[in-house]
Amino acid sequence: MIVGHYHDKMRHQNLDATICEIRKRFWITNLRRLLRRVVTNCHICKLRRARPRQPRMGPLPEDRLEANGWPFKYTGLDYLGPLMVTIGRRTEKRWVALFTCLTTRAIHLEMAHDLSTDSCIIAMRNFMCRRAPVVRMRSDNGKNFVGADREARKFNEVFEPEKIQGELSSRGVEWIFNCPENLAEGGVWERMVQCVKKVLAHTVKEVAPKEHVLASFLIEAENIVNSRPLTHLPVTVDQEAPLTPNDLLKAAAGVPDLPGDEGQSPKKFATRKQWRIARMMRDRFWKRWVHEYLPKLVRREKWCEHVEPMRRGDLVYVCDPAIPRREWRRGIVEEVYAGVDGVPRRAAVRVASDDRSKLMMRPVSKLSVLDVVNAAASRGSGCRGTD
Repeated sequence: MIVGHYHDKMRHQNLDATICEIRKRFWITNLRRLLRRVVTNCHICKLRRARPRQPRMGPLPEDRLEANGWPFKYTGLDYLGPLMVTIGRRTEKRWVALFTCLTTRAIHLEMAHDLSTDSCIIAMRNFMCRRAPVVRMRSDNGKNFVGADREARKFNEVFEPEKIQGELSSRGVEWIFNCPENLAEGGVWERMVQCVKKVLAHTVKEVAPKEHVLASFLIEAENIVNSRPLTHLPVTVDQEAPLTPNDLLKAAAGVPDLPGDEGQSPKKFATRKQWRIARMMRDRFWKRWVHEYLPKLVRREKWCEHVEPMRRGDLVYVCDPAIPRREWRRGIVEEVYAGVDGVPRRAAVRVASDDRSKLMMRPVSKLSVLDVVNAAASRGSGCRGTD
């Protein structure tokens, strides 16, 4: 009781300050351990120190693990920009639609005139006409998959996900949105955006080129990124060159002296039937992809700890690093959605907004569960809030 009194008196400050104040009148044995226990059970400190906990990393979707398919069968979409171009004596903004194959990790770049729905549809149509048909397309959540800058807010006002989804449905393409505010769910294309930005930073720099020059830069950047190695570099001369996305896109190796597999070199009669050679190279690519690249995707280097799963009825903070902690909104979990492994990945949270309640979808990694005591529970039980 004395330690708890001084903890409140010192306004829940750090341990050393509270211990110094207590020892002005009392000498308590094992004081630091006792004070830690008091702080752990203090509900004010629990609310102040509440942090979201990242659930265990889930399994990869089937889009990234299916072999023997064609490039861009499963595609991720994101925007990058704006980039400045020179039109006459003025400069205008252009954006780049980045399409990445979720399996082969190849990319395709299309220039978007602006952030309107029509420009997005044109970029998608050009992409699907130049590449193989798409079965499933993934992107960040509808209106905000181009970021949160001033131009993106303008984009939110004119972007119509229903119109684009209708265009894709007419072509038999399934469009899947990620959970809002969950950057980790779209890391597979965010990494490609970073690669393209690095290439353009050394090419465009501070210059605003002509529009056709920028289109040429995008083609060169696409080729450079598609030439990156997917597997380990060889350490001896006898080993094969690393696998690259261009090996499948161009049906040719990146280096002329690539050694062939034993027993799979093209026969003499195959010179008139190039499709046999192309099929052999395709099968060879997927064989190496399964044996060399796929095992790298299985490793889990972070988010390996088991955390307490979120439940319906939990009182949570909706964490937003863009605003101060004191402005974080509280809400109640209305529904929890689990992944294929049964671990909750996203939740529907009801929060107060403008004198009325609003339901929003957020990833579990952006929700911090508040360890509050239910009024109906016994004193000091420390159970989590329920309905």
